[in-house]
Amino acid sequence: MLVLQVLLLAIGLVILVIGYRKHHRNLMLAAALVLLLAGSVSEVVSGFNQSRAAHRAS
Repeated sequence: MLVLQVLLLAIGLVILVIGYRKHHRNLMLAAALVLLLAGSVSEVVSGFNQSRAAHRAS
């Protein structure tokens, strides 16, 4: 999980720098979405795993 977060963070930062230097707003938007995903991916996956475990138990 930590590897995925660090990978998404690195990708987001690289896209952000490229978008800023080339003045591409769409790249900067994509970078913002990737960085948002990097910050919330662990909570989403843990919630998915908890709901799947609860569903299997019942």
